[in-house]
Amino acid sequence: MEAVNKEEVAVAELESEFYLESALDEANQFWVEIAQNLIVNAVKATDNTVERAFILIDMGEHPSFNIFYQIDGCLVMWNELENPIMTEKIQNELLPQASDVAISVNDKFTQVDHPRISFAELQFEWATGAWFSHIIWEDNDNVKLDKAEILSKWFNTLSEEITMKPLDSDSKLSWYP
Repeated sequence: MEAVNKEEVAVAELESEFYLESALDEANQFWVEIAQNLIVNAVKATDNTVERAFILIDMGEHPSFNIFYQIDGCLVMWNELENPIMTEKIQNELLPQASDVAISVNDKFTQVDHPRISFAELQFEWATGAWFSHIIWEDNDNVKLDKAEILSKWFNTLSEEITMKPLDSDSKLSWYP
């Protein structure tokens, strides 16, 4: 404060020191941390051998993760990976966390009277380390879409798009919807 009075520091810097995160900001930050952990764990499960990773998270009545990867320029579902150690790790360690993730993330949003997440789509690009998130909130019209439709159409869209996007593009690919 004294530094501001002596005009050694801008008032804006003082304001940033007193910024308190809102409860909604905290809920969003919690979601970001969870999303990052999911991506890290999905990639680690493959011993970091994938070009890109994609996760469709259903946070509705029957929480689930649908994980697929870009390997050698093609998309493959997690259960199509050739290494059984990788598929077992995903099946036994990652997929069972879906319910806990959905409950803990959505509880944060419920506590601040914010719509809950129905679906989330995550993307990760190994070459740049870039990751992206797309959320379908429970108050969005697209919440009525079936998970199988979202997964199928997103997978098909990405199957075409990855052939045109360099692996070091550092930009998000398409979402569905």
